[in-house]
Amino acid sequence: PALQSNWLTYHVLTCFVGYAAFTVAFGASVAFLVKGTKPEGNLDLLDEIIYKANAMGFLMLTIGIITGSVWASRAWGSYWSWDPKEMWS
Repeated sequence: PALQSNWLTYHVLTCFVGYAAFTVAFGASVAFLVKGTKPEGNLDLLDEIIYKANAMGFLMLTIGIITGSVWASRAWGSYWSWDPKEMWS
């Protein structure tokens, strides 16, 4: 029953989008560093992408933690149990 909850879907999707946004921010940061060494590089667009991707990643992972807590509460009766698998994930 725990794996058939809609909260699991919300939790996984929001965390996935959050990690994807951080991956985009990482890629743009590497491009920023590479392009920044060249004198003709315009870095404003990359800077904006990095900022927005980090903001989106933070928001989505925050929502992912909240939906995961609600899912755990509905499935197992507590928002957080100090289970080693839970802690490492």
